[in-house]
Amino acid sequence: MIQILWWIHVGAAVLGFVLSGIVAVLVLRRPKTEDLSQSFWRWQRTAQWITVVLGAAGTGLYLMGKRPTDPLHLLYGALALLAAMLLGAFGPDRDPRDRLQGWQVNPKWILFALDAFLWAMYGRGLTTGFFGF
Repeated sequence: MIQILWWIHVGAAVLGFVLSGIVAVLVLRRPKTEDLSQSFWRWQRTAQWITVVLGAAGTGLYLMGKRPTDPLHLLYGALALLAAMLLGAFGPDRDPRDRLQGWQVNPKWILFALDAFLWAMYGRGLTTGFFGF
């Protein structure tokens, strides 16, 4: 069971790293979030769900006593889950500016920043957990 959870955890981390990086670049290629296609939003949601699967597998490994030697690894996982939850404010029919209480910010930059942050958390999590540095 531990071996299966480990493979799910590492596989989700690698897949999430690649996918969140691609999604972040795709956001930059569009002038506005309104120009993002339905397929983009499907990939965005997939990256979020991969993060949830990663967190669930990581929590299972932690509870079984198989945690990485670097305690920061847990922080990176928690921050990745936080970024995935914040990305939930975005969507083809949702404008996050409604929740920003009047801030006039281009949602494209918020979406890019969250995806880039998620990519960075995946990358750092891989280096502290899987690669061990």
